[in-house]
Amino acid sequence: MFIPAHEVLEQTENRLAIAMTLQPDMPCFAGHFEGLPVLPGVVQVGWVQTLAQRYFGKTFLHRGLHSVKFQQLVRPPVQLTLSIQWQPERELLKFTYRNQRGRSSSGAISVQSAGSESRAVDSHEDA
Repeated sequence: MFIPAHEVLEQTENRLAIAMTLQPDMPCFAGHFEGLPVLPGVVQVGWVQTLAQRYFGKTFLHRGLHSVKFQQLVRPPVQLTLSIQWQPERELLKFTYRNQRGRSSSGAISVQSAGSESRAVDSHEDA
């Protein structure tokens, strides 16, 4: 997955803030849409998971999306800030994208950190 050049604005154990500038000729806009480039939602979600893995040093297995809202189109050229909060106790990556006009999108990705046990309870008992 193409990840644009970016600057880390803040990084802690469970928080990350990144700034990036998107231009119309970047691969993330290819074919979406000709003459009117728009950053696809699937790309936004993919960047969250990929960047979270890179900077939090974990492998996250995607389990689902929660409360994802795309409030405004992301059209280049644009400066975006992506904020990610890792909530290990809830197994969530919460995210918000902002541009100069405000929030572009937000939501949460339900994940399982690879190597951790799922919260599902196995009811199988050996007799």
